[in-house]
Amino acid sequence: MSRQVEQALFSLMPTYGSDLPPSLVELAGSLLAQSRHRASTLKAEEEIARQYACANIACDRLKITLDLPPIEPRPPIPPRIYKRLYTHLDNILPNPAATPRTTRTRTPSSKQRDETTPSNSQTRKLPSRKTPTKEVALAPFRANSKNGNPSTKKASALNSQSSKSHIHPWIQPVIRFICAESDHKRLAPTVFAGMEHILTQDGRPTEDQWVIHHVTDLVAAVYFFVMMRVRSITSGAGIDREGYVPLRKEILSLIARASQEVAVPDVDVSEEWTGWNDIKSKDFDAAVTKVNENDWLSGDWYDGIIDVISSTTRADDDLSEDDLESSEALLPTRRADTMLQERYDLLSEVKRSEYVAWRNTMLTRIAQAKPGESVMEIDS
Repeated sequence: MSRQVEQALFSLMPTYGSDLPPSLVELAGSLLAQSRHRASTLKAEEEIARQYACANIACDRLKITLDLPPIEPRPPIPPRIYKRLYTHLDNILPNPAATPRTTRTRTPSSKQRDETTPSNSQTRKLPSRKTPTKEVALAPFRANSKNGNPSTKKASALNSQSSKSHIHPWIQPVIRFICAESDHKRLAPTVFAGMEHILTQDGRPTEDQWVIHHVTDLVAAVYFFVMMRVRSITSGAGIDREGYVPLRKEILSLIARASQEVAVPDVDVSEEWTGWNDIKSKDFDAAVTKVNENDWLSGDWYDGIIDVISSTTRADDDLSEDDLESSEALLPTRRADTMLQERYDLLSEVKRSEYVAWRNTMLTRIAQAKPGESVMEIDS
């Protein structure tokens, strides 16, 4: 987890060339852990940027204390959504250094005031507020972890145990490797969110035995459906039988390479690849069928792919922030709780391409159905 936090911090401060201050890494990790407790139910599109937002908050809170270089946020989600997430987390996460505890003192009577007021020669200097040290800044977080009430400790232990039981430690590194090798790094959080959606049902680990014993198959299948969605959005073309087989071969090759090249950090060697199994073409086909049979593609993580693609496109065009906001307002936001869904957008690129194909087919059939010109013979 510390490596992921460090990567987020380096992306926020690209000009920072030396090792990151331990206090900054520790504060970012502490904010991330507290956010999972205080804001455990974020939307899928916001969950993608949780870690990035916590790292950003840590940089903003310690930029003066640590004399950090300019912070340049480039979140993995659209700016409007990220701004809302950042504000929400900044409000709910405690910041003792910014809001020190004040103590009330009783005002002495006039007689007591006369007795206690020092002379001019003994006047005390007003205390000046010093910059908090690392130990002072992190003391409240450590105190909470050590002296927390039993119910909080029990809930944290249950959440930790539950997370470890259904999210295998190799899933995230493998997904990151596959997306990086296929030049789709920005889709890694989306694929991981899809796996969390499948492995967690109603906030608890799934009890589906097929899912439990075919986690590797599902990683490949979820990545496949994400790629199908991306191709549909960008080019308006689906994947037929001729395109399915090469893509399946490519995914199986990446999965096989991942088992040999990916290193699982901060995990005991005996538990690194728990739940992993080598897959073949028939296993991949079965996983794709299983995903189609269930409603696993109906979550926000799948609907939010269009936001990830649109934000990536705008970043590549190097638009200004104002242009990002204006162009984002023109893009349709397809959410599960609104009527603005893809199937109702009859003027989208996908619908237009489908209409052109249908029109050409119908014109061809009409031309074939017309009777041929025949020459009538007239008896003289």
